[in-house]
Amino acid sequence: MNKKAFLQEVKNVIENKSLGLYVGAGLSMGAGLPSWKELLLALIKIVEDNETLAETKIAELKNLVKYPSKYLMLAEELREIIPQRLPKFIKEKFDDKNLKPNKVHEYLLQVKSNFIITTNYDTLIEKAFVKLYDDVFPTIHTYKNASSINYNLWNKDFFILKAHGDAKNSPNDIVLTEKDYRKIIYNQRGYQSVLHAIFSTHTIVLLGISLSDPELLLMLGYIHNIFHGGSPTHYALVDKNSISNIEIDRWRKDFNIECIKYDSKDNHIELENILKEIVDQNGKLELT
Repeated sequence: MNKKAFLQEVKNVIENKSLGLYVGAGLSMGAGLPSWKELLLALIKIVEDNETLAETKIAELKNLVKYPSKYLMLAEELREIIPQRLPKFIKEKFDDKNLKPNKVHEYLLQVKSNFIITTNYDTLIEKAFVKLYDDVFPTIHTYKNASSINYNLWNKDFFILKAHGDAKNSPNDIVLTEKDYRKIIYNQRGYQSVLHAIFSTHTIVLLGISLSDPELLLMLGYIHNIFHGGSPTHYALVDKNSISNIEIDRWRKDFNIECIKYDSKDNHIELENILKEIVDQNGKLELT
């Protein structure tokens, strides 16, 4: 799908008041936070500095970082090795007071969406919201707030869902491993109903994502199993250099997601411009 067709589809969805946004780690990385690989390497460094492990075990941990498909397994191992140090690290790294949102965050929060889902632990989206809306703090939910999410969803009250937890308020409860994810996705029925409602009643635009992100693939696999391919069409803005035509075709067939390619040069300026076009075309988000 080309950009012009995408912008028209977004216009139609906004007119129907059924747009949601899904924000991945790419936006936070643009503001100085670590990628999955960098996060895991930082945790391994903590293990090296503070734990007594055989050099061969350390070497194995470092070797696993080479393989994105093994990130969640590696995260599980690291959590078992440093269970007490992990929350402190997450808090310090992702709730750093010096971190500042960028222009992409600001345009993101001006889009007329009903909600933003983010898998990021940081507070960059909240900071951008406060800056734009005269020190008003947004409604924030995590996976533990299913009934409140449903209330906001049906009343079309804007909210931010921090789907994998919040480094500021609950660093002990973040979702970091496949075991964490499966526990909330399959054992918490209220949260299951929330995801069902979100993906069955809204068109979701995904941005800041990697198509190899193991957490995203787990979520999309779960959503696909729920609907058997029958959910509304969703859209993903992806770096043109990170995706092949075969992958574009598979995402359409497997997850009902249309990929819109953009050029990531100059710090993703084209993504910023696409968001600006959406805001200019449809007006800014108005809080109720």
